[in-house]
Amino acid sequence: MTDLTKTSLEDVRSRYFRIFVPIRLARLRLPTSLTEFRAIRHDATLSDSPVTAAAKLGGHWSDHNLAAITHIGACNFRCHYCYVSFQNLAGHGGFAGDAKSLVQDFIQIRSELADAGRSLTILRVSGGEPLLAPSLVTEVYQQLDHRNLLDQCVLKVESNLSVLPYAYGQLNLRGQADLQAIARYVTLHATLHARPGERDWHSITDGLSLAAELGFDVYPAIGGTGWSIDHLWALAYELESRATNLSKRLAVRPFRLSYAERYGRRAIMSGNAEPVAASVVWEGILREITGSDYLAIPRHEVELS
Repeated sequence: MTDLTKTSLEDVRSRYFRIFVPIRLARLRLPTSLTEFRAIRHDATLSDSPVTAAAKLGGHWSDHNLAAITHIGACNFRCHYCYVSFQNLAGHGGFAGDAKSLVQDFIQIRSELADAGRSLTILRVSGGEPLLAPSLVTEVYQQLDHRNLLDQCVLKVESNLSVLPYAYGQLNLRGQADLQAIARYVTLHATLHARPGERDWHSITDGLSLAAELGFDVYPAIGGTGWSIDHLWALAYELESRATNLSKRLAVRPFRLSYAERYGRRAIMSGNAEPVAASVVWEGILREITGSDYLAIPRHEVELS
């Protein structure tokens, strides 16, 4: 685990956890799948984990707009835009944590925040890459269950998915069965850090397939620059081949395309046209493939099959 007290990350509460507010108007991180925010879905960054938590636990999303984030001190990627220090991703400044002490620390922080009138309901395992250690995810869930917290908290995991097939294959049969037993209760947010045709694309999509097969509650996302129209079309077909309706769950983080076909493969934009938001392009693709607009309904309401 990364010792967060040795990092420059904000709102660190212990070596295990920092606190984060997912939905913030000032940062334009908003639940843009909800009616009151849909008009700015192509401008704001989708942030909907509190919405998913409310659907699972009850109440309004604002009751769940606080997360405790713990970081795995290892990752198989070195993305240049990652906000975590590469030293931390290589295990420097880390410690040998375990699920029992992690959840105990989470409970302590929940209690302190409750005394201050703040509700903490999201335990987010980030990285690094959490699925390098899938057994830890299983054990954290089991510890939450043991402490009778599953009706009060949501376990969210953030992953690039690329290592899941290998890490799953390294588990013994009991470990695989345990992971599959808890998968559908885990909210898995997967950022796809490679584009179709790039070196890591197949490992990522293989991980996506396995995550869907195991039953994880999967929410894919893309971001950054360089996604062409052909990339986006290939992504749409890839997502639908892995699980029906998975394309409707994709979050397209704000970035601009300056050379795009807007709604179809042959509709080329003029060279003098304004850049088009990638989510606008994606919405056109979704309409053709599924008949649905981008973020037409909250992502947790999209059923996969």
